[in-house]
Amino acid sequence: MELKLELEKLRGGIRQQVEELSGQVIAECYQCGNCTAGCPTSYEMEIMPNQVIRFLQLGHGDELLKVNTPWICASCETCYTRCPKGVSVAAVMDALRQIARMRGIKPPNRNLTTFTNRFLGTVRMHGRLFEAQLAATYNLTSGHFFNNMSKLPGLLFKGKLKLLPHRSSKKGQQAIKDIYDRVIRIESEED
Repeated sequence: MELKLELEKLRGGIRQQVEELSGQVIAECYQCGNCTAGCPTSYEMEIMPNQVIRFLQLGHGDELLKVNTPWICASCETCYTRCPKGVSVAAVMDALRQIARMRGIKPPNRNLTTFTNRFLGTVRMHGRLFEAQLAATYNLTSGHFFNNMSKLPGLLFKGKLKLLPHRSSKKGQQAIKDIYDRVIRIESEED
């Protein structure tokens, strides 16, 4: 892929917006690649985590909004713990997702939106993630009815998947509800 450098893009634009939203200094990254080497989801990304930073450094952040990469990031912070300069690529990916939402850009893979909505729905309902419900509702709404069903017996047998949700305390459930209400309020103010 050939990238054309333009001075205006290097100084501002999406890079500046990402830095403001994420609190990260993009110029700190010197491309050691530790973030990519440790990333548990990089095998699914079109653009590797260190390349995301490089795209921003070179003023090509708009291209990052057109790929699945920011949406695939699990925000596990492995990149941050491995980075010798303390740059959190996860925070950068989160900022890119926020910018995409603000611009009305959806992820190229519609299943990512379906998964996100189902994930957040289970957290909202139970105060924490309930994996069995997430898997079932995702499989039904995405049309992948038997996705990973062969793994179900092993997960149940080893106690890795519970059939009943663990409920958070009333205080925890109220805190989650308050967070959701606040986000909905903020999003409605932006529209």
